[in-house]
Amino acid sequence: MVLHRLRNGLIYSQDFADYLASKHASEAIGHPGEVLHLDYVRCSQGDLSGQEWCQLTWISGAQAATEHRHPIGGTEIYIHKQALRGLKNRLLHFDGTNVIVKQ
Repeated sequence: MVLHRLRNGLIYSQDFADYLASKHASEAIGHPGEVLHLDYVRCSQGDLSGQEWCQLTWISGAQAATEHRHPIGGTEIYIHKQALRGLKNRLLHFDGTNVIVKQ
Protein backbone atom coordinates (compact mmCIF):
# COMPACT_ATOMS: atom_id res chain seq x y z
CA MET A 1 0.00 0.00 0.00
CA VAL A 2 1.39 3.40 -1.03
CA LEU A 3 0.94 6.06 1.68
CA HIS A 4 1.23 9.84 1.56
CA ARG A 5 1.32 12.42 4.33
CA LEU A 6 0.25 16.05 4.29
CA ARG A 7 2.20 18.62 6.32
CA ASN A 8 -0.67 18.84 8.79
CA GLY A 9 -0.30 15.17 9.76
CA LEU A 10 -3.10 13.63 7.67
CA ILE A 11 -2.04 10.30 6.16
CA TYR A 12 -3.84 8.86 3.14
CA SER A 13 -3.40 5.88 0.85
CA GLN A 14 -3.05 6.09 -2.90
CA ASP A 15 -6.33 4.15 -3.09
CA PHE A 16 -8.05 7.00 -1.20
CA ALA A 17 -6.50 9.60 -3.53
CA ASP A 18 -7.67 7.60 -6.55
CA TYR A 19 -11.17 7.33 -5.07
CA LEU A 20 -11.33 11.12 -4.57
CA ALA A 21 -10.15 11.73 -8.13
CA SER A 22 -12.80 9.34 -9.47
CA LYS A 23 -15.56 10.90 -7.36
CA HIS A 24 -14.51 14.40 -8.41
CA ALA A 25 -14.36 13.45 -12.10
CA SER A 26 -17.81 11.84 -12.07
CA GLU A 27 -19.66 14.43 -9.93
CA ALA A 28 -17.93 17.79 -10.45
CA ILE A 29 -19.99 18.74 -13.50
CA GLY A 30 -23.11 18.73 -11.31
CA HIS A 31 -21.43 20.93 -8.68
CA PRO A 32 -20.08 24.06 -10.41
CA GLY A 33 -18.19 26.35 -8.04
CA GLU A 34 -18.17 23.73 -5.30
CA VAL A 35 -15.36 21.83 -3.57
CA LEU A 36 -15.38 18.33 -2.11
CA HIS A 37 -15.77 18.52 1.67
CA LEU A 38 -14.44 15.78 3.96
CA ASP A 39 -16.13 15.62 7.36
CA TYR A 40 -14.94 13.34 10.14
CA VAL A 41 -16.93 12.16 13.16
CA ARG A 42 -15.66 10.19 16.14
CA CYS A 43 -18.16 9.39 18.88
CA SER A 44 -16.93 9.59 22.46
CA GLN A 45 -20.10 8.53 24.26
CA GLY A 46 -23.45 6.84 23.74
CA ASP A 47 -24.33 3.76 21.72
CA LEU A 48 -21.79 4.62 19.01
CA SER A 49 -18.94 5.32 21.43
CA GLY A 50 -15.56 4.53 19.87
CA GLN A 51 -16.86 4.46 16.31
CA GLU A 52 -15.59 6.86 13.66
CA TRP A 53 -16.45 7.61 10.06
CA CYS A 54 -15.92 10.07 7.22
CA GLN A 55 -18.45 11.67 4.94
CA LEU A 56 -17.78 13.29 1.57
CA THR A 57 -20.13 16.02 0.38
CA TRP A 58 -19.91 19.12 -1.78
CA ILE A 59 -19.64 22.63 -0.33
CA SER A 60 -19.77 26.04 -1.97
CA GLY A 61 -16.33 27.32 -2.88
CA ALA A 62 -17.25 30.61 -1.15
CA GLN A 63 -17.77 28.75 2.14
CA ALA A 64 -14.58 26.68 1.85
CA ALA A 65 -11.76 28.85 3.17
CA THR A 66 -8.60 28.43 1.10
CA GLU A 67 -6.43 27.80 4.18
CA HIS A 68 -8.50 24.67 4.86
CA ARG A 69 -8.23 23.27 1.32
CA HIS A 70 -5.71 20.51 0.85
CA PRO A 71 -4.44 18.65 -2.22
CA ILE A 72 -4.96 14.90 -1.92
CA GLY A 73 -3.47 13.42 -5.04
CA GLY A 74 -4.61 15.80 -7.75
CA THR A 75 -7.89 16.66 -6.01
CA GLU A 76 -8.45 19.74 -3.87
CA ILE A 77 -10.53 18.94 -0.80
CA TYR A 78 -11.87 21.11 2.01
CA ILE A 79 -11.33 19.79 5.54
CA HIS A 80 -12.46 21.97 8.44
CA LYS A 81 -9.77 22.51 11.08
CA GLN A 82 -11.73 20.56 13.71
CA ALA A 83 -12.02 17.52 11.42
CA LEU A 84 -8.36 17.88 10.50
CA ARG A 85 -7.41 17.86 14.17
CA GLY A 86 -9.34 14.61 14.64
CA LEU A 87 -7.70 13.05 11.58
CA LYS A 88 -4.14 14.00 12.53
CA ASN A 89 -1.90 10.91 12.42
CA ARG A 90 -4.79 8.76 11.18
CA LEU A 91 -4.90 6.97 7.84
CA LEU A 92 -7.65 7.51 5.27
CA HIS A 93 -7.98 4.51 2.98
CA PHE A 94 -10.52 3.35 0.40
CA ASP A 95 -11.07 -0.41 0.41
CA GLY A 96 -13.00 -0.53 -2.87
CA THR A 97 -16.35 0.02 -1.15
CA ASN A 98 -15.90 2.28 1.88
CA VAL A 99 -13.66 5.03 3.17
CA ILE A 100 -11.88 3.69 6.25
CA VAL A 101 -10.19 5.65 9.03
CA LYS A 102 -7.33 3.79 10.70
CA GLN A 103 -5.04 4.72 13.56
